[in-house]
Amino acid sequence: MISKPKNDSFSFIRWRFSLLCGCILLSFVGLIARVAWLQIIEPDPLVKEEDMRSVRVVATPNTRGMITDRNGHLLAVSVPVEAIWADPATVLEKGGVGVSERWQALAQELNIPLDQLNSRIRQNPHARFIYLARQVEPDVVEYVQRLKLPGIAIKEESRRFYPSGDIAANLVGFTNIDDQGIEGVEKSFNALLSGTAGSRVVRKDRFGRVVEDISSTDSHPGQNVQLSIDERLQAEASHALTNAVIFNKADSGSAVVIDVNTGEVLAMANYPTFQPQ
Repeated sequence: MISKPKNDSFSFIRWRFSLLCGCILLSFVGLIARVAWLQIIEPDPLVKEEDMRSVRVVATPNTRGMITDRNGHLLAVSVPVEAIWADPATVLEKGGVGVSERWQALAQELNIPLDQLNSRIRQNPHARFIYLARQVEPDVVEYVQRLKLPGIAIKEESRRFYPSGDIAANLVGFTNIDDQGIEGVEKSFNALLSGTAGSRVVRKDRFGRVVEDISSTDSHPGQNVQLSIDERLQAEASHALTNAVIFNKADSGSAVVIDVNTGEVLAMANYPTFQPQ
């Protein structure tokens, strides 16, 4: 039998080894080039994609100014409350609204049918914020926090409280659920009372924890508004007007008390009135 020379076999092995080393080297060079392209030459798409996943704008709430009478007695003041909101993108990323006991407990606590809750999330698949409930009682907030559902969080808000009730309701007015004045002094001086809300741009990890503060804008609380009316005289005028309208079987009435020396309005009552919420 005739066998191949050992030199030919050795040369073939060397050639295969060289080819393998060349392929590995080319792959390594290609990998380095790709990394350089993504990190140095064209990093923007990756940065934007990462920012979309991790960067959030968090509102910094400010306090609406108070409304007082001439003696500093409160006619309108904001009290802290909380809202429950959802991040649909995160909820869907973590499997969506399920039929587990925790999701059923959330739906029951918020008085929202589970299928309706699921629908609201799926109708906004790319949204990062939708309200589920506003001005929620503290015990409900505490219960929802204990559920620890992905994409469900708490937001601080405020609700307007009117200590004088219906006595000065037509004059003071009221705000909507977003704390914006829509009647009376609340509406006329809304810009002054509202102030300016601030914000924080933060980076969060996959667990929702803040890992970096990128930038922030300071909030500016609203200014207080002091009226010339006297709460005591306002109450007297309101009660007297109510009795007069009822006694005379009228449909409505108005009464104004003015200081003749200064022209200041000390009381301004209207009937019928209402209980501001």
